[in-house]
Amino acid sequence: MSLRSWFEKAFPQEQVKQARAERREVPGLEAIHWTGSSPGLDIVRNISSTGMYLVTRERWREGEINPIRLVYPELTDESAEKQVTIETRTVRWGEDGMGLSFVLPDCMDLWLWNAERIEPEDILSEFRLSRALAFLRRICPSATQELKLLFREGLGNMRVPNAIAIAHRAEIMLAAEPSFENMHAPASVVLRIVKEGSWAEDSATQHLWAGILVTACTMTGDDEANLPYIDLLAEMATVDTRLYVEACSKAPKVFATNGAVSASPLMCTADEMIHLTGTKDLSKIDRNILQLSILGLLEPREKAKYFSFAQTANLTPTALGLELYARCQGHRGAPFEFYATQQSNPSIPEEKPKPEDLQPS
Repeated sequence: MSLRSWFEKAFPQEQVKQARAERREVPGLEAIHWTGSSPGLDIVRNISSTGMYLVTRERWREGEINPIRLVYPELTDESAEKQVTIETRTVRWGEDGMGLSFVLPDCMDLWLWNAERIEPEDILSEFRLSRALAFLRRICPSATQELKLLFREGLGNMRVPNAIAIAHRAEIMLAAEPSFENMHAPASVVLRIVKEGSWAEDSATQHLWAGILVTACTMTGDDEANLPYIDLLAEMATVDTRLYVEACSKAPKVFATNGAVSASPLMCTADEMIHLTGTKDLSKIDRNILQLSILGLLEPREKAKYFSFAQTANLTPTALGLELYARCQGHRGAPFEFYATQQSNPSIPEEKPKPEDLQPS
């Protein structure tokens, strides 16, 4: 038997991978766990792409799997898509803690050490990126290499977090559907959503992109029907989204006997527009309303000039606007079914602007 054959037999590939994984100390990195006799917060002594050593009084049984949430003291965002919760398997005990290996999806690859100095936020960012990539690669295996290039090199540091947020929201939405693990989407749709949606910086617009990604997933994986809707979303800025979501969620719906859905007029005052959009610039608001009208998402306006404080604005959505909105909420069926349900249930609240975001008139 050759030395190489003996080595491969004595040390299976997974063990070789773990042995080669570089471990580093990342001061400030901590972990929250919910199991054992004293669940709480413990220090991560060191971490690698395959596992970590947790300084703790806990002694979980070898092979036991438990969830761990990685955190650090300065972390303030508690939204679901910003959290990093991973499954871990106990591999050994130490005098002051336990060695844990990560239980990750097959297609999830971690690149933890891309620089000499790594901060806790860098670790969490890499986990979020890898998880988003794993989800997108699962629903679209044919786009694996292109997705890697986009996330690692093509999008840039400013757009990657937006694409990650969209993927995480879509993963949560899709997981609520039966047989979600067998659903796939075409590369043409997935890549367009990543490229175009990554420009969306606000959570409301990211939610719309996530819904479009979800409704593009089917059992056959070849449905490109969402491509025209992607073209529409790509034209919408933050203020456009706030106006559009308000229109589709608040306008009273009219249901025809043939299954068509339309909206009754929705009129908003200048003060309501300012509160909704976060800007006091009425001419800017009017341009956004005009933009949505040109896209065919809102009914055409009747006047030539922008409204004043003494006037109201028409935010009535069109049939196309209502159909797009339903898809953006992850609805696969006819718009009639979606809005009939919404009549008795409140819609998802839109993102409210912060006082400091208000622009001077």
